[in-house]
Amino acid sequence: MRKLKFLLAAVVVIGIFFTTGCKKTTTTVVQDSVYYSSWTALAMTYDSQDTLYFQDFTNKAITANVLSRGAVVGYLGYVSSSGDTVAESVSDFSSYGVGEAFSVGAIEITSYNYDLSYDKTSGAGYFYRYVIIPGNVLSNTSLSNLTQQQLNKMNFTDIQKALQGVGQSSSGNKVSLP
Repeated sequence: MRKLKFLLAAVVVIGIFFTTGCKKTTTTVVQDSVYYSSWTALAMTYDSQDTLYFQDFTNKAITANVLSRGAVVGYLGYVSSSGDTVAESVSDFSSYGVGEAFSVGAIEITSYNYDLSYDKTSGAGYFYRYVIIPGNVLSNTSLSNLTQQQLNKMNFTDIQKALQGVGQSSSGNKVSLP
């Protein structure tokens, strides 16, 4: 009988140790945030087979759901003589043979006529940034009735204002030179 009581007490103590000694962790993933990339200096590669310059960007937040119900909007920027960043929608450069293509997890910038790579020495060239807007966020803003083509023509400041208070933003409109 003593051995049984001791065994029962040992089982209870061990049981308490295992239930209180285990640390349970939870990871919260926020999938409903707007993502603003930082300005990135373009460093394009020439593809002689397709006779174009290209650069790829990857981001896990570009999901099939974002592509079908949300939006990804890209901007090209350059540093003006006053040191400010002039940002324009990539769609504004389409007449110059510049485009962007979106797929799950990736963006590809292409240019048929020009190498848009940034040269730190001369200060010539372009930077790129993009905004990823999940569908449920998009539907709860003033942007909800706009098509992807209409969103592509919006300037960065207007997109920021419409999404104010949603998600996180990189620092301002100035380019921090690489």
